[in-house]
Amino acid sequence: MSSRSKVRVRGPLEAFAPGFSDELRGLGYTPVSAVFQLQLMAHASRWLREAGLGSDALTGDVVERFVAERRAAGYTNYVTARAMAPLLGYLRAIGVAPVPLRPEPATPAERVLERFGTT
Repeated sequence: MSSRSKVRVRGPLEAFAPGFSDELRGLGYTPVSAVFQLQLMAHASRWLREAGLGSDALTGDVVERFVAERRAAGYTNYVTARAMAPLLGYLRAIGVAPVPLRPEPATPAERVLERFGTT
């Protein structure tokens, strides 16, 4: 897969698409899997633009809002925060998305327990 994917990313993540494509290739993603990740990036970027947000807004809560809206819109794939992990990892590594102060809960049960502990 070349860094010039047929997936067009518009919005605040647009400038990072070629690097993310290269990162996916370097991680061994198949061309098809990489396209799915880039499509998710394109959707997230459009969503951020429509919400008036930039990559610096990609906190855990914002990601949860995005994937919830994605599910509500009828998407059935790549509809969890975990699906966003490759993109968030890349954006955090290059310093354009915030790094969580503590590790984000990996499972729904961990998220419930974390919320319970903070109320």
